[in-house]
Parts: sequence; structure tokens; C-alpha cells
Amino acid sequence: MSDFDDFQLAPVNYQRKLPLPTLIAGGVLLLIAVVSAVFWFVIRVEVNAGEMLVLVNKTGKTVPQELIDDFGDQVILYPELVRAIAQKTGESEEDVLNGYKGIRLEPLTEGRYFPNPYRYKAIKMLTTQIRQNEMGIQIRKFGKPLAFPKTVATTPDERGPVAEILIPARHNVNLLAYEIQKFPAISIPEGNVGVVTLLSGRDPKEKNTYTVAPGEKGVQRETRPPGLEYYNPYLEQIEIVDVRSHKYDMLNDDAIHFPSNDSFTIVIEGTIEWAIRPDHVAEVTVAYGNEEDILSKIILPNARSIARIQGSKLQAREFINGQTRTAFQDKLLSELRQECWKQGIDIKSALVRDIQPPPEIADLISQREQADQEIERFTNEMEEAKSEVQLVEVQELQRRNKAMGNARREVVTTIKQAEQRMTVAVTNASRELEVARIELQAAEKLASAIVAKGRAEANVILFNYEARAEPLQAAVTAFGGGRTYAQQFFLQKIAPSIKSILSNTEGPFADIFKQFQTFSTTTTQEGGAR
Repeated sequence: MSDFDDFQLAPVNYQRKLPLPTLIAGGVLLLIAVVSAVFWFVIRVEVNAGEMLVLVNKTGKTVPQELIDDFGDQVILYPELVRAIAQKTGESEEDVLNGYKGIRLEPLTEGRYFPNPYRYKAIKMLTTQIRQNEMGIQIRKFGKPLAFPKTVATTPDERGPVAEILIPARHNVNLLAYEIQKFPAISIPEGNVGVVTLLSGRDPKEKNTYTVAPGEKGVQRETRPPGLEYYNPYLEQIEIVDVRSHKYDMLNDDAIHFPSNDSFTIVIEGTIEWAIRPDHVAEVTVAYGNEEDILSKIILPNARSIARIQGSKLQAREFINGQTRTAFQDKLLSELRQECWKQGIDIKSALVRDIQPPPEIADLISQREQADQEIERFTNEMEEAKSEVQLVEVQELQRRNKAMGNARREVVTTIKQAEQRMTVAVTNASRELEVARIELQAAEKLASAIVAKGRAEANVILFNYEARAEPLQAAVTAFGGGRTYAQQFFLQKIAPSIKSILSNTEGPFADIFKQFQTFSTTTTQEGGAR
């Protein structure tokens, strides 16, 4: 048997004692764990998306009965009630909100909360979703009852439908304090407007009127344009009214019957196009009603009255004439438009489609009218022929004037061209004359320069010859004559080349020396004589 077996079999009385600080620390940790578990698994409230949390004060003081009577039987701690309690007791509004039993008005949005289960009852509820083309109305369950004749609550301390609407979206509305009613939005089509009747508001200043000023109870003058309209049905009513053009055919039984000036019964069939004036839609709707009422109360009575008054001024035969018929139609449209405009109706057109005179005179009147039309046709043809003659004369005159104008233009053009050519020729001649004059002046100046140059060159040559002639003249003068100087010059040139002379005393060569001999003798005699 092992030691382990002995330990299990042997009875022992063994108790291990832990230190006191360890026990305390373990107890604290255990307490923290228990409290954390309670907070996390019991008290914790997770508010997810699309949810909200409403708190109800379970403990605290009770709201005074007189205030509950004044503010309603719902114990909702809304701001006005909290303020009234604070004024009565002298406490702060925060102390009243936290220290009295009741439902808190403002819900908590999505998140994580740890409400005290002893003090609060936490109620988790879904948010209110208003879908597209829908609107929500809040019915307040607390507050003072509405005073007559109000239909909606306009202050925060009144019970009943709230004036403000909830548009398409998610809204955090405390469903313990409010009831939500959903209504479809009203769609006003194109070509229509919405006439608004205010069910609650100020009393009108002006009595006995069809419409009232903005904010006053009754039918509003301003209408709503086409589109999707969100409104509070407890506060307003909207009636869709068509403001487009309408046509009404007065045929058969609806045709207008009246006596002519000569006591024959005339029947008129026509078509009237009309529309409600945009600035009088609300007034017309209240005063007369829908389209059928407008026709029966405004348009048809006026049309019949005007047709009878104007028709009784004419004789039966005049209703067959096209011109008279057109004039009657224009008069009917003008007066009908004027009368209906005063009552808020715009008459676009009033077309007389057919005028039926009595059968017993219709043929006679028709034949007479045809004869009159034939006479008028022949007269028109004669006038047309005269017009054509005048037109031909005017055309011929225009052609003649045109031809004369063309001839005048050609003469003027020829004269202008000749004048232009003459001007060009004179200009060219003047230019050539000026050029010739300039060239002549240049030639004269060039000739003068050439003459001056020739004189200068001749003077230079003359001066050179004179410079060469003066020494020669002096030499000739010194020798007594040109012949002597020429002989001297000849002998000077030839003497250096003579080395010896072989000659007789006769002949050309000897004559040379004879001249010297003569010259010597002559010289000697001249010297002796001197």
C-alpha cells in the first residue's frame, strides 16, 4: 500500500488557515466580480440602431394632485410640469426631475446604459419610422385640455394633436407620452393648386369674407403649388382645384335661344373656353364650388344674358351675314370676358359655331344674302380690276423710272470715269513734267560740271605748257633767236658723240663748220664794234 493510499484511508483532522489580508482581498475581488456581473448581465441595457430607451422614475415624491389636475392625468415629467413643481416647492428643476415619480419625456438614443433598477424602470421601444409619401401626427397624452375651438396644441403644455408634423425619417418619440398617427401626403398634380382651409388660428379681422389673411382661421388666400404636400389634417384641409383651361360646348338643349329684333327665334351654338384666375382660386372655390357650379352660376347665365341682349338688337337676316356674325361673336366675347373677370373667371375664347335663324325665313334670307354676296363679289372683282390697272400703271411707272435711273447712273458713271481718267492723265503728265524738269536741272548741273572740269583740265595743260614754254623762251631770247638756240641745242646733242671728223671742205657737213666760222667772224666783228 502506497503512501497516497495511507493518506486517503487514514482519518485526519486537518484545517489550513489563510492569512486575513488574503481573505479580505479575495472577498473584495469576489464582490467586484459579482457587482460587475450584475451590472453587465442584469443592469446593462444595450440600445441598438432603430431603438430608444424610456426611463420611468419608480421612487421619489409624488406629484402634487393640484398640479396633476392642472396638467392632466398622465404623470409625464415634461418641462412645464417640472417647472411648475419647482416653483411650488422651491426645489431646482433637476432635483424635481430626479426626485419625483413619473415618466421622463425625453428618451435615450442608441448606446449602452446602466440604469439603477431600484430607481428606474427602463423600457426599450422602437423608434417611429415615417415612410416616403407619408406624414406623422403626434397626439400628446399629457398637458391641459385644448381650449375651444382650437383643434391642435400650439404650446408645449397642451394636450391633443401637435401642430408640427413628422416628415419621412426616423424619429425618437416617447410612445408613453405621445400617440403617432400616420397619414398619406397629398399630391397636387400639375395644372392644379391646393386651396387651404385653416381649422385653428386667429379669428378673422374682416368678417363675412370668403377668404382670410394668413394665420387667421378660415380659407387662406394663398394656394399651394403643384407637388407633394405634407400637412397636418388636424390643422389644415387642402382641396385640389383644377386651374387649367376648360371647354364647354353649348349644343342642342344647351344652345342659347332668344328672339331677334323682328321677333324671330334665333338659336346659337358655340364653345366657351375658360379657366379660374390664379389669384382668385380660393375665393371662387368657396363662393361657387366646383366646375359644374362655376358653369351653372357664372358662365352660362352671363353668356345667355349677353347673347340675348346683343341678339335682340339685330334682325333675323343679319345673323346670316358673315360680318354681322363676326361682330356679334366679338361683342359676346368682350362683354362675357369682362363680366366673368370680375367674378374670378378668365374667359379664353367664346366661339359661335352656328347661328340658326327660323326655317321659314332662312331660305329667303339665304337667297338675299347670296345675292348680296354676289353683288359684293362683283364689286370686289371690279375693285380688283381697278387695282390691277393701277398696279400695271405703277409697275410701268416704276420700270420707266428705273430705266431713267439706270441711264442717269450710266451718264454719271461715264462722266465720273472720264473725270477720273483726265485726273489720272493730268497727274501722270504733271509727274512726267516734274521728272523732266528735274532731269533738265540735273543735265544742266552735269554740263556745268563737265565744262568746269574741261576748263580746269585745259588750264592745267595750258599752265603746264606755259611752265615749259617760259624757260624755252628765255633760252631762245638768250641766244638771240630760235634758230641759234636750235643749232645750239642740236650741237649739244650731237657733239658728245663726235670723236673725229673726216670730211672735205665742201658738202653738207662742211657747211656746219662754215656756219661756226661765220658765227665766229660775226661775233668778233660785233665785239670789235662794241
